[in-house]
Amino acid sequence: MRNLASNRQKKLLRFFGIHFSPNISSGAAGWEIANLLADDDLREWWRKYLYLTKDFDSDTDQLKPFDQEELNAVVIPDDWHSSDEKQKFKDELIANLLENNNNAPYDNPQPVINFLDSTFAFTGKFDFGARRECQNAVVGLGGVASNKINGNLDYLVIGTQGSPCYKRRSYGIKIEKAILSRREFGSPSILSEDHWTKLLLEQQI
Repeated sequence: MRNLASNRQKKLLRFFGIHFSPNISSGAAGWEIANLLADDDLREWWRKYLYLTKDFDSDTDQLKPFDQEELNAVVIPDDWHSSDEKQKFKDELIANLLENNNNAPYDNPQPVINFLDSTFAFTGKFDFGARRECQNAVVGLGGVASNKINGNLDYLVIGTQGSPCYKRRSYGIKIEKAILSRREFGSPSILSEDHWTKLLLEQQI
């Protein structure tokens, strides 16, 4: 299955006036972007846009409104880095999303799980057993085990041990990536181990 371009990729292409298909692939968009940002002047214009608008979200592929004269006049401080600002934006976004869901990253309500041909990733420590045992369990039902967190992943399962005590800054990279991917692409679903185990055992009976 072809990976579609992210909203962030499309947004950058729009900024430079590049026309593209709504179904442009991530690889094709990445090729265009690499060519654009290889030009120091173009890369600086994109940095000016980010500095002026603080446009770090991925909810839409539309640019934030900006005044061209203001953009022309922007002087970026030497100590400003877009990567740092983007991480701050992500941290605040995830914190707000968790706060609105009682500090839990799980889908609410937890979904019905289709094991056959679905892709699963696991993070944390599991009452069910070692991570390899969890992976073998889904493979035994026709699923696929993966370590990649992106829009092509169907489910991320979070181990029960320690998860009730999770706070924002101890979630870890996998869960943060899954939260952001779910927000932009609609997947993966984020499952508690208890929910996953319950449906797994029902399938095995």
